Amino acid sequence: MSNSLRGASKTRAVHMKNGLAFRYAAAADFAAVLELASQLASQIAAATPPLTVVQFETYYVNPHAPMRLLLAVHDSRIVGMISWTLTHELYSADTRVYISDVSVDYAARGQGIGAALMAEVKAWARAHNASKLGWEVWHRNFAAKAFYERLGASIDEEAIPYVLTLKEEEL
Repeated sequence: MSNSLRGASKTRAVHMKNGLAFRYAAAADFAAVLELASQLASQIAAATPPLTVVQFETYYVNPHAPMRLLLAVHDSRIVGMISWTLTHELYSADTRVYISDVSVDYAARGQGIGAALMAEVKAWARAHNASKLGWEVWHRNFAAKAFYERLGASIDEEAIPYVLTLKEEEL
């Protein structure tokens, strides 16, 4: 990752690597991001995400958004995305990056875009003193599992993910 992207604002940084441009998402990218999110959802047998423009801007685009969303662009077309957030554990003083979504357009798969996006986040994580990247994979997404294993990732045998679903009346 170039130094310009490591510390840059979420919307201005652009750099090229192997014919791909990497930049943070902007409000105008909503339709392309929603399409990539929809492709990811269909891959894991989920419904089309009900993401709104307001949610997109609030969580991914605005200067103080809690998530970062990096796009891979080839020939002026968004071909991939990865979103993440920085976390810190008090008990261990360990800084980590949690990746929430990785998606590469169906037509652009097999060209190293996913690996390039992961490499960009890995470099960002190192620049922000993170010791690990973490993410979840749908148990039946065998292609994703194989992809992450090719990158050198392994299943975290020490942690068990829990989920507490909030009911409508609790919100």
